[in-house]
Amino acid sequence: MAGTTANPNKDFYTEHMVDSTVRREGVWPEEAAILKKYLTDADKTVVEAGAGGGRLTFFIEELGFDQVTGFDIVSEMMAIAQKKATERNSKVHFLTGDASNLDCFPDANFDYLVYIQQVLCFVPQPLFHKALMETFRIAKKDATVIFSFLDYHSRFYNPMLSFLSNTLRYLRKETVSKHHLPWLKLNDTEFNWKLFAKGQPSIYWPTKDSIIEQLKAVGFRIEEVIKGNEIHKKGNKGALYIVCKK
Repeated sequence: MAGTTANPNKDFYTEHMVDSTVRREGVWPEEAAILKKYLTDADKTVVEAGAGGGRLTFFIEELGFDQVTGFDIVSEMMAIAQKKATERNSKVHFLTGDASNLDCFPDANFDYLVYIQQVLCFVPQPLFHKALMETFRIAKKDATVIFSFLDYHSRFYNPMLSFLSNTLRYLRKETVSKHHLPWLKLNDTEFNWKLFAKGQPSIYWPTKDSIIEQLKAVGFRIEEVIKGNEIHKKGNKGALYIVCKK
């Protein structure tokens, strides 16, 4: 982990989300559409952040790419993904890596960077900007970077959830953030009854305008901004896809 900043989301994922993540199969319609649209040169290098069980990483390889790397901060998931790669006779390489501290990769190393599945929304607030900077650093000049973020305005109850969470945070002298909301589910199905407890991990739900400004400030050029359900009618309406160039 970069510096001394704790990452409660890593601990939360390790305890509650490994099973559901590694069991996920198939590719969502909007994921397939946007990857096919922008990953057009199979001779180039690709990295996928938050690879989990390799669901999208293997799909990218199936598109014809043979220089594909996947990383995730949860080492248990990377061990499972690498085992899958061996069983599939896949060339994909998986490694444990922290999106905010990617010293495992040199500067300007990848042609395509896939940061979907809203992976950066799980980076702790103090490290989010550093994660964006690391993404920029490992991208080659003119690299294509595909991000997805959770859209704050896509859930009608987010303002109320934010108000309740931050009232309690304020009273407990914890960090207050309108757009960092508690996890509602464990393993995608079980309700998180501790969502308002002290020290709970949170997920970043930025607005469209704010995340675009942050990406531009890092140095990215915005190519396309589109919601999941605009890419495909069955797409995730809560996911905001942003395609950038370095």
